[in-house]
Amino acid sequence: MFKAKLSDPSLLKNSVDTISELIHEGLFKVSEDSLYMRAADRATVAVVDFELKKDAFEEFKCDEETEIGVNLESLLNILKRAKKDDSLSLELSEDESRLIISIGDGTKREFEMPLLSISGSEVPETKQLEFSSTMNLKSSVLKKGIEDAEIVADSILFKAEDGTLKLAAKSDSGSVEAVTEERSDDMMEIDVKEETESRYPIEYLKKILKASKISDVASLKFGNDYPMELKFEDPDRIKISFVLAPRVEE
Repeated sequence: MFKAKLSDPSLLKNSVDTISELIHEGLFKVSEDSLYMRAADRATVAVVDFELKKDAFEEFKCDEETEIGVNLESLLNILKRAKKDDSLSLELSEDESRLIISIGDGTKREFEMPLLSISGSEVPETKQLEFSSTMNLKSSVLKKGIEDAEIVADSILFKAEDGTLKLAAKSDSGSVEAVTEERSDDMMEIDVKEETESRYPIEYLKKILKASKISDVASLKFGNDYPMELKFEDPDRIKISFVLAPRVEE
């Protein structure tokens, strides 16, 4: 049996909104501690790791670990019907073939969606990654830098050195550069073990940064021509992180 109630539906709605940009069908795993998903997009360019913790819920009951396979776009369309002050309840039907979603406390609206049979596809392991540059900075720095870079290119260069992060893009149509320094209002913490430089696709970063609604601060890790880890979290309630493959120039 699984039954849970959220007083802040935006936690799940904003997460699914981001994940559905990369993955069309998802397999949530429910345990006594959380609602969890780990998956990769079809091209295996990005891996998402999502956890909505028990403490984020007003009520949370799970008798045994279970899996909930859903079409994420369909789920998102339902979640969007929940407004800021609505409560949101999730429950499996008795035969565990449908997910029942209830919105509101006074006038309750109830949706049912069929569960999908989704095999747990193999997701690349990311725990072994070792990064040469790590930092905590305002999410807005990344959003602005990527929006600026998109004007001139389809990829963006991340470069860390001497306590600074540089975001740069260049093409025949022009160039752009933004530099964020250590101890500025925008950079809370930075650790650069060696000068680090790597390029990433803007298309994916724009999708990933929709998760900035979860937190004003992003945890960023990357290496030389190496994957990037980008994490947004509210430590007691929710965590969503992404590992993005670099674009290596020939």
